[in-house]
Amino acid sequence: MNSIDEIFALPTWEERITFIKKSRRAPLPDVKKLKDSWYAENHRVYDKEFRDNMRTLVKDAYYDTKGVLHPAEFDEQPVARIGLPIEQDIVNIHTAFTVGNEPTLKTETEDKQELDLLRVLKRVHKDNKLRFQNKREVRAWLSETEVCEYWYRYDDSSFWRKVWKKIASLAGIAVQPKYKLRMQIWSPFKGDVLYPIFSDNGQDYIGIGREYEYQLVNGATMHRFMLVTNDTVYQIERSQGEWTDSKGYPFKHGFSKNPTIYRDRPEELCKNIQGARESLETLTSDWSDAIKMNFFPKLILEGDLVNGGAQNIGKSHLLKITGGGKAYYLDWHQTSDMVKSQIDNLLVRCYSLTNTPLISFDQLKGTGQFPSGTAFEYMFMATLFAVDRHWEDMGEFFQRRVNFLIHAIGCIAPELKTASETLEVEVEQKPYRIEDLSKRITDAATGVDKGVISRKQAVILVGIADEFTDELEEIEKDIKNNTAKE
Repeated sequence: MNSIDEIFALPTWEERITFIKKSRRAPLPDVKKLKDSWYAENHRVYDKEFRDNMRTLVKDAYYDTKGVLHPAEFDEQPVARIGLPIEQDIVNIHTAFTVGNEPTLKTETEDKQELDLLRVLKRVHKDNKLRFQNKREVRAWLSETEVCEYWYRYDDSSFWRKVWKKIASLAGIAVQPKYKLRMQIWSPFKGDVLYPIFSDNGQDYIGIGREYEYQLVNGATMHRFMLVTNDTVYQIERSQGEWTDSKGYPFKHGFSKNPTIYRDRPEELCKNIQGARESLETLTSDWSDAIKMNFFPKLILEGDLVNGGAQNIGKSHLLKITGGGKAYYLDWHQTSDMVKSQIDNLLVRCYSLTNTPLISFDQLKGTGQFPSGTAFEYMFMATLFAVDRHWEDMGEFFQRRVNFLIHAIGCIAPELKTASETLEVEVEQKPYRIEDLSKRITDAATGVDKGVISRKQAVILVGIADEFTDELEEIEKDIKNNTAKE
């Protein structure tokens, strides 16, 4: 496919949807399988066909006086079923390392209007809570294998009232924009079936189809299909077997670029640990059953009891045992070391196969002072390498988002249109690290004193100021005030 026109050359929406679905390059995610891995309650250990309840013989089969056979009687008891949400833990750790620190927006511009546009861009990030949306998107990408952002204009001028007086380029403009930018996340676990559309060369992103179910007020379900192109948003719904346009559709979205950003991956992050995790769950559950049946609170007696049992002495009970015997409970130290070792090995393997640090209180309580800086880099090197690999894909995703938002702000606020065509902003990853802030400040100050970096670069290096230009102005004011006092 080289253009959307090929879709609309077909006469009916039924044919168009079929064509869009066939145009998907990669197989659709197996949502059921992905959910079964993600949610611990869906793991095989809870399946009674895989792990049945325990049947204990209560009474043997017997013949009565009339020669009638009575079958054996069994007591059914539930067995331990211990599901472990290891996939969730691993994905959450990778997500925290990848975007636990919000990616920074970096530009080299000194142009006043472009800096004003940058301030609006950061306000859009804050208004849409992208710091948290980033985590949801990376988590979805790692566990659901694909994710999509959809941006749209929302009729609400409150956003611009908040930034109007703070943006010099907009001062004196009588008419404020009436739209703000809003965003939705589409992903398989949300019920979205996505059909990204690329050109035949595989490089140009043309649009995306989205199939989903919508629940009406009366509880009925409506089947819908959306198509987002470079200029229009279409949505149709099936009613009485026919596809019809949803109310308010189609409409021009108001941007000259496609307002969707899509990213996929060939398989979920934790695909290669499922066998180890299932073995770990089975072994842990079996061990729990063994302890329940054979250990606590089993009392072991060696020797014979005097008088056949316990004697009451005040509020206590006394067991008298003859023949040098003793009494004791079975305890944890009598369990098999091989079982404990296998559980530990399987758990460590699940994390090591995904380059994930096993972060827990038990793992960290003996480490003393936790490492920071270079020591942290060495300890978590494998994880940081994995996170850098994630950024190859998601960094491109976030970069396309920023490029679109710069364009979208220029479309909504014509006064910033020129700046939106020239401003270049780079999205820079800040992987999670435990860092020594005082060391960063010392390094930055030393670099300025020795003339190897500028004061601007020092402020950026420290990384505690949202607006480095404002911070530089405050530093200059402090220097002038201190000079005047002297």
